[in-house]
Amino acid sequence: MKKYIIIISTALALINSSSCSERDLELLPPSADYASNINTESKLQQILTGAYFSVASSSAFGTDLLVFGDILGDKIYNTPSRALFIQTYEYNYNANQNQFGFYGTLYSAIVSSNIVINNTLVPNSDATAKIKGQAKILRALSYFTLVNYYSASPTSGLNQEYGVPLVLTDYDVTIQPARATVAEVYNQIIKDLTEGMNQTSGVNAKVLLGSNAAKLLLSRVYLTRRAAGDAQLALQYSNELIASANSSYVSNDPITDPNNTRPNPFIPSKDIPAANYSNYFKGSDDAFSEGHPETLWELDLTQLNNAVTGIGANGALPVYYSAGDNTRRSLLANKTFFESFGSFLDVRRGGTATNINTGLFSDQARTADSPLGYWINKYPKFSSSGNFTRDIKILRYSEAYLNRIEALRLLNQTDLALTELNAFAASRKGLTYSGTDLLSDILTERSKEFYGEGQRFLDLKRYNLSVNRPSNCNTCKLDATDNRFVLPLGQNAINQNPNLKQYPGYN
Repeated sequence: MKKYIIIISTALALINSSSCSERDLELLPPSADYASNINTESKLQQILTGAYFSVASSSAFGTDLLVFGDILGDKIYNTPSRALFIQTYEYNYNANQNQFGFYGTLYSAIVSSNIVINNTLVPNSDATAKIKGQAKILRALSYFTLVNYYSASPTSGLNQEYGVPLVLTDYDVTIQPARATVAEVYNQIIKDLTEGMNQTSGVNAKVLLGSNAAKLLLSRVYLTRRAAGDAQLALQYSNELIASANSSYVSNDPITDPNNTRPNPFIPSKDIPAANYSNYFKGSDDAFSEGHPETLWELDLTQLNNAVTGIGANGALPVYYSAGDNTRRSLLANKTFFESFGSFLDVRRGGTATNINTGLFSDQARTADSPLGYWINKYPKFSSSGNFTRDIKILRYSEAYLNRIEALRLLNQTDLALTELNAFAASRKGLTYSGTDLLSDILTERSKEFYGEGQRFLDLKRYNLSVNRPSNCNTCKLDATDNRFVLPLGQNAINQNPNLKQYPGYN
């Protein structure tokens, strides 16, 4: 990174909006503001919105980060017939050739967040505090994502001096930051999330990052870092989220309570008919799927926003995952993973004994792979608001329960962890676990709950577990100590910044 440029995308010149709602992030006007001129709450909000647009772009959480989190793991593969991500899938990346554009995109979000956080021109108020609190959560999310991909796991014992650059100041064309240590990056992430959590109470819109989103991210961070006391903190924040889910419970909601009988403990999408779970993701009705009690944070996709984020016919999740796109469909669940659900009774698979296509998988129009894989239907191309406008779910309440179970295991409460794991699986009408290898059981259940949502590779990485693919691969195993578990910095970034060192193994 040689310099940071704060500009408003030229695409925004086509957009004009003067209102902000829970559904739509306030759109930036067709002009540029720099840190020295941001002297009103409205301008501060505009810069924050720019950070939201960055993390929601097709090169970040809008598409690529969810794809990479899947295909770098062992459940989803790229069919060779449409080799759009085959370079990444087969771990054929280096400093000069790779498909990773999110490094610069997330640093753009960080720069915008810094401007908001460091601003002293706008008078302090509750609204200003909430804007700055969201910026801290966005900055923490960006750094957590970067250090997850561009550094070794904090428990690996490998190359802990190779964190990512920490930039906390405003725009400065002259800075050339070196990598911070992994520990320093995690300390900053925790600081930002803790402060952001305390400043965003009452920020409840699903397209905004509020205190509950910060708590879920904190539980992830502590489960990843796993320093002394971290497991207890992960349990604490998971428990607080579960309590929050109880307090926001809506009686007789079609997903949370279809039979008007509240489960105890309450899980936002527990004990549900398969059709309701499936429609939460793939149904055509946005009113049912978006803004749902199960969702903690989702990306705000609209035709206007997508003009800025780049999400559309050539860069949206539906065109890669589902059978509905004839030219770009390329990512499938492998046969072993599909069969691991046991039967159609598991609501996360769904369908019927004779027709799987009514659930969240599809066997239509498959390529000639051996063995054949299954398309994933979590991301509809068309919904009631138009093409590619279904909000993408990034954080869900159900993760709090699985994070709690993981924390219980780390705290040696293994019997309780197994009991709750099987209760969660039963709520999805899934298979029962023996607990012989409890960590494997927990990660297996997570893979069933979050496939297509970009979590599998990072689940394996945080426990320093190798990737072992059962089929549909040339590179079928990647040892946890392989340097490719850490992504390479682009050569251009290194050329522009002599203080930025490449991760060992890519030189």
